[in-house]
Amino acid sequence: MTFSLAGRCVETGQIGYVVATSSVCVGARVGAVAAGVVVFSQARTDPRLHAVGLEAWRKMPGDAAGALDAMKAHAVALHWRQLGVFPMHGSAAHHTGASCLEHYGGLVGAHSMALGNFLGTDRVMPAMVDTFEGSKGPLALRLLTAIRAGETAGSEREPLQSASLVVMGADDLREVDLRVDYDTDPLARMGHLLDDWLPKAAAYRTRAIDPDNAPSSASVESR
Repeated sequence: MTFSLAGRCVETGQIGYVVATSSVCVGARVGAVAAGVVVFSQARTDPRLHAVGLEAWRKMPGDAAGALDAMKAHAVALHWRQLGVFPMHGSAAHHTGASCLEHYGGLVGAHSMALGNFLGTDRVMPAMVDTFEGSKGPLALRLLTAIRAGETAGSEREPLQSASLVVMGADDLREVDLRVDYDTDPLARMGHLLDDWLPKAAAYRTRAIDPDNAPSSASVESR
C-alpha cells in the first residue's frame, strides 16, 4: 500500500527517492540510498532487504539486476514483496510479487523509476514518471512535485499518513533527509519542510566539509 519514486540528476550527480503510504512512519521501512544507488523494499516490506541490496551493489557496482537478485534471494515470501534498485548510471531493475494488491507494478523512465501497489488508478506511476522527466530544478523538488502528481492521479486506495524524501549528494552527504511520520496530508507537510530546509542545506554542507568557513548558526537559521 505504497507508491514511491527514485530519480537522478545527471547535472549535479545527486540521486534520491520519495515515498508515501497510508500507514505511519514509512521512512523507517521503505527506501535506502547510498552513493550511486537507491534500493526499495515495499508492499509487505522487509527493511532488512535494503542492506542486502546495498551490500550487493558495493560488491558489484553498476549491476542493478544483480543487486535485485540478491534481495530476491534473501526475501521471505517473495510473492508479497515489491523491490527495486535504481542506479545513478545504467538501467534500473524491479520486482513485484504476485500477491501485491492492484493496481501495482513498476515503471522506468529516462532518469526515474516508480513503484506502487494498492493504487487508486493505473495512472499513478505514469503521472509520477512523466512529471519528473518533464521537470527542472533541484532534485528534491522534482521528486516531491512528481509524487504529488501521482497523488492527484489516484494516490493509493486509503488516505495517506506518512512520507519520506531523501537525496544523496557528493562526499556521501545527504542533501535532504526529511520524514513526515504521521499527518492527514503528509505530502503537503513535506512541502512545508522542504521549503524550510532547502535554503539552509548549503550552509550545513559547508559545516561538514569546511567548518572553518561555515556560516554562523544565526545566519543558517535566518530566512
